[in-house]
Amino acid sequence: MRLFSSSERRNQRMALNTITVKLHAVHDLFAMPRHNAFLDNYLPLSGIDQIAQQLKLMRTGDNIQVTIILPEGVDQTPDLHAEVQSAIQRYCDNRLRSLIIDLKVRKVSVIRSLQIGVVILGVSLGLAAAISRTESIVSWLRTLLSNSISIFGSVALWSPADAFLFGMRPLYNEIRTYKAIRDIDFDIQNEKAGSNTTIADQPIFGRGRR
Repeated sequence: MRLFSSSERRNQRMALNTITVKLHAVHDLFAMPRHNAFLDNYLPLSGIDQIAQQLKLMRTGDNIQVTIILPEGVDQTPDLHAEVQSAIQRYCDNRLRSLIIDLKVRKVSVIRSLQIGVVILGVSLGLAAAISRTESIVSWLRTLLSNSISIFGSVALWSPADAFLFGMRPLYNEIRTYKAIRDIDFDIQNEKAGSNTTIADQPIFGRGRR
């Protein structure tokens, strides 16, 4: 009996997920959306955006195969696969550079906001403590002012803390998505007669990015 290594068992558990994208032409992989549904070439999302959208429904470590479906009469040149692969890598590299710059800018902004929020909270708590010890103010007013200033300091920290903990997560997810697209396996096929394939073959529920 053959004993499987941990890596082999892990690979066996990772089922192959396929994303099927139907395009009017190979250039629709990066084309600007066309929003007029009365036209035959209606394209609400470019092909690369459709792939990114489907990837967000999958786990990061899943094995993924992308199939690009072109119209039946479109001839595929011998170099088409290499050209598409180069175009996808070029697009993803530029997209990743832009996302990384956005992430760095967001980090600087969030850290500065967090520092200001912490200072405001510290000043507010110190002022609230000073007011609570002031005997010249009546008890009910002293309690009201102390609690109000403490709440003000806490509110000043809420937004920076939320941005620090959760605000940058979408950018990290976008970076993971386009890194996955850049390294993804894909195939180019012509549409078969009578086929109405439009989007990914895999079920869209029950999956989530970790």
